[in-house]
Amino acid sequence: MNFTSLLQVALTKASKNENLATILDLAPSSLSRRINGETGWDEKDINKLLEFTGYELLSLEEYSKKIETLKGAMKILLNGEEK
Repeated sequence: MNFTSLLQVALTKASKNENLATILDLAPSSLSRRINGETGWDEKDINKLLEFTGYELLSLEEYSKKIETLKGAMKILLNGEEK
């Protein structure tokens, strides 16, 4: 997921730009400027977006090993059932 997708999830969940602005403690015009790329996003705003959407930032490197291990286990289980 990229930042644009995260923002879209938040906008959909809030149902209106004005609602999201309130959640982020921003004026609607400030939110609009951020969405349009005229103003940058503050870390606190991004953290509020993550909290509101229920998303987390995770390290791909950290979790890719676990995912590969789980894939291997699933392959073993599935191959065992086919016999």
